[in-house]
Amino acid sequence: MTTFKKLLTALMISPVSLSVFAGDCNPLSGEFRIGKGDADYSTVSAAVNALKCGGVSGPVTFLLEDGKYSEKMDLSTISGVSAQNTVTFESAKGNNSDVILSSTSADADFTVGLNGTAYVSFENITIDNKTGNTGNAVKIDGAAKNIKFKNVVFDGNDRPATGANSAVIYSTANGTKSNISFEDCEVNKGSVGLYKGGSASADTRTVITGTLFFNQYESAISLNNETAPIISNNVVSSVSNYKNYKALALDQVNGSTIISNNVINAVNGTYGIAMANSTGENNNYATVTNNSVNVGGENAMYGVYLSGSTDNVVFNFNRIKLTPAKQTASNQAYYKNAGSGANINLLNNIFFDLNTGGYTILGNTYKDFFNQLPSQSNPALSVSANGIMIEKVMPAN
Repeated sequence: MTTFKKLLTALMISPVSLSVFAGDCNPLSGEFRIGKGDADYSTVSAAVNALKCGGVSGPVTFLLEDGKYSEKMDLSTISGVSAQNTVTFESAKGNNSDVILSSTSADADFTVGLNGTAYVSFENITIDNKTGNTGNAVKIDGAAKNIKFKNVVFDGNDRPATGANSAVIYSTANGTKSNISFEDCEVNKGSVGLYKGGSASADTRTVITGTLFFNQYESAISLNNETAPIISNNVVSSVSNYKNYKALALDQVNGSTIISNNVINAVNGTYGIAMANSTGENNNYATVTNNSVNVGGENAMYGVYLSGSTDNVVFNFNRIKLTPAKQTASNQAYYKNAGSGANINLLNNIFFDLNTGGYTILGNTYKDFFNQLPSQSNPALSVSANGIMIEKVMPAN
């Protein structure tokens, strides 16, 4: 017996086991089950280790059997993945309430971590991190791309907190992210529902559609340094009384951004849609269309708030309503500060204050439009500015 084999025998390690630790595993392809009994993997961690070791040679689907998996999934780069060779984790029965990936302890920084991961999907499951003082249900780090969440429930912490470390979903500023999508999901509680830090070279094409954001403390969606996101057909509902609450907070979000068909109800909020230094393209404006925004409470409030060099944006067919608990002169359904922004085009919007009436904006205008409007407490029935007819709408008796 050679000295090497004697060593293996003494350590009770087989050559096959040694090859696993060396990363010399067979690549995966096909469908695998995770769970009890005769499943291919008894834990999510075992499946992740197989991916890390061998990578993939074809599309891979992991079907999770019913149950709560109290594990920390830490997934990085997967060898062999591509647009054709994708990896999917999903409920075996297709119900997101049947499979729960849960944080392992009160101090878990995340439940699912994706670092430099690409071409991975999560479907019909629940991911939570709600037991500790901080922590993310999902943390996306590094140069991740083509990550998809469909019909996933994300549960975060219920404590009043601010900042990325208590966000339900946190996409860091480390590495450029591209094509991260959320479709028909539900995001509950946390400081921020989805917080994207934005890399130095700007993330691209985040897509958020058909998703419910419920009762975040600081913001439902916060995007920073982003290019051409799509935020469409979502519902934001919050009772937060945080004085700087922003339902949608966009900062340096540029390009052909689309914000459409969203319903926002912030009964104690401050800002409905806040856009700072966010510029559309000269030949392809950013569009904010057909959104319904309600902001209420006792603090100053703004339905739409533009600041800095926010340029080249079309607002069309939006219904912005303020429902203040008391009449406040500073309330504005639409506000644009004295920054360098230009080419703001308002078309067919209704801006309404429950206490003072509202304005129906017909036609279009550019540049510093709001400063030419009368105060919302102005009793005048109508006024025109830059050829626009702004009709005062009085509250119903």
